[in-house]
Amino acid sequence: MIYIEYNLGDAGWATATIGNGHLMQQIRTSYLHDTLKQLGESALCIKEDKGKRVIFMDEPGEHHLVISKFSEKEIAYELRWYNDHTDWNAIEDDTFTLILSGKTTTVNYVNEVRNILKTLWKTYGAKSYKEKWINHEFPIDIFEQLK
Repeated sequence: MIYIEYNLGDAGWATATIGNGHLMQQIRTSYLHDTLKQLGESALCIKEDKGKRVIFMDEPGEHHLVISKFSEKEIAYELRWYNDHTDWNAIEDDTFTLILSGKTTTVNYVNEVRNILKTLWKTYGAKSYKEKWINHEFPIDIFEQLK
């Protein structure tokens, strides 16, 4: 099982909650990285049997949700914490703390991501999303593919 919630906060910040049925981790993410787009891309990639990493950039540090295909219908995932930004080569990729991990179905993961996109689209639309997220547009093309 995996649970993912993603809510926009004040300009340039969002809060995500990720859980595996036993543990829940609330994390902040900054507009410095297009996390929502990457989350959508991860759902598309996993449907095509590819793994993906989603970065939730904080200031400083970042969480990574690492998704990999476990079997034909299941994925494995890990939520990792890095004390600095791997995306900017400030820390090595193998220097992390494992926060939680688990397995879920591909369908469950895709539905979690689709529901996040659907809720944000209904709540904000393109213009208000851009005002809150500053550097990045709402990933409407990805949302359309996941419908």
